[in-house]
Amino acid sequence: MSYGKVAIRYANSFLESSIEKKNLDRAADDMSVILNAIESSSLLRRFLENPVVKTEQKKSVLREIFSKNVSADTINFIEFVVDKNRESALKDIAEKFLELKDEYSGVARVEIKSAFELSSEQKKMLEQRFESILNKKLLRIIRLMKKLSVVLLQKLKTQFMMHQLLISLSCCVSNY
Repeated sequence: MSYGKVAIRYANSFLESSIEKKNLDRAADDMSVILNAIESSSLLRRFLENPVVKTEQKKSVLREIFSKNVSADTINFIEFVVDKNRESALKDIAEKFLELKDEYSGVARVEIKSAFELSSEQKKMLEQRFESILNKKLLRIIRLMKKLSVVLLQKLKTQFMMHQLLISLSCCVSNY
């Protein structure tokens, strides 16, 4: 289930609090830890979504899980979310927080999927193009995909936020 509006409100609130307390980078690291934990554990996801488990039990378990890896401010935020019965939205809140943090910091996340390994020169050129188009610093995520059709060998599939662009590699790759 998607908790879009709820996630935006809570993520924005935590972002503003983190900026005010001057611990935005730490809060982002904490939210990454939380997001990774939720994504990697189906047991944790089921626990968060279970309406039978009482609020105090959820807070206690989450405090035990995260207290050694996240700041006290983040633990307090998690407990606040649980107190408001929004713990099932915690994954979406963490994702949205990280997006808002990047936006605040002037950073764009771009995922590039290529059928072959891009040279450092090609990566640099793509990075420069995206930075000039988006007017933001670029975080690169480049993945090598092994099983692609011949048609995709000539295309570079790039995903920026919700939009997908297909860019011809002919400008970047002359020897393929």
